[in-house]
Amino acid sequence: MLTSLVLTLTTARVLTFPPHLGRASHAAFLHIISHTDPDLAEQLHAPNQQRPFTCSNVWGLRRRGHSLVMEPDRPAFLRYTGLNAKVSHRLRQLAQDPPAHVEIEGDKLLVQQATLDPATHPWAGQTGYEELASVHLLPGKSPPRRVELEFAAPTAFRSGGKTLPLPLPDLVYGGLVEKWNEFAHIAVSGEARRFAEESMAINRYKLSTRAITAKGKSVQIGFVGHCRYIALNQDRYWLSVIQLLSDYAFYAGVGYQTTRGMGQVRRSGK
Repeated sequence: MLTSLVLTLTTARVLTFPPHLGRASHAAFLHIISHTDPDLAEQLHAPNQQRPFTCSNVWGLRRRGHSLVMEPDRPAFLRYTGLNAKVSHRLRQLAQDPPAHVEIEGDKLLVQQATLDPATHPWAGQTGYEELASVHLLPGKSPPRRVELEFAAPTAFRSGGKTLPLPLPDLVYGGLVEKWNEFAHIAVSGEARRFAEESMAINRYKLSTRAITAKGKSVQIGFVGHCRYIALNQDRYWLSVIQLLSDYAFYAGVGYQTTRGMGQVRRSGK
């Protein structure tokens, strides 16, 4: 099961926050989960694992200098996704019975609404691994050669011991293959990374860099914007896998630090 829960947040007074709230969002997520399932919260906090969830930054805040400002007449949003059955089950429960508030940097933000319905919020949704696979991998018409992704939050990769703020095809799709095979019951060949590297080319892009102040006041560099890819090889199976993984990116995120506000991605136009 795959879920994307969006919480609509409000405040009764003007609040000022640091410029990036990914770590605060992550802490709030674990705090919420611990209230209903402390064992699951402990599992999610364990080190050295592929995380079965993502956390967004707090969206919808106004930027003022080096701070973010939340105002009473302007709702904000938090987005949490689940990549396995346990986390998705909890997110579905939260959609039906949301918490009264979410604590961010010591301030309690009121939860006005919680939804998994994409008709209510474009970043909400739910589906299953089998459903996604059946859309793309069952015999049918030839899949398109092009795909365009919107990198809505700063995104970066770790490659060769360095941080790389570029959406190279093998990094984007290689990481998605690893996540898919970690949590799905239907495996995708790891050769998808090689296909992306050898046969997928960047066709058009509109990207810009973003600096994020991380723990200890260190700075992380990511990119945001749109990138279009085109396949140079028209192999139907591999094109189907690329299209499948492009849809999966909506839930799984792309790159590193996806549990701390980075790597929020979706197909352009959705």
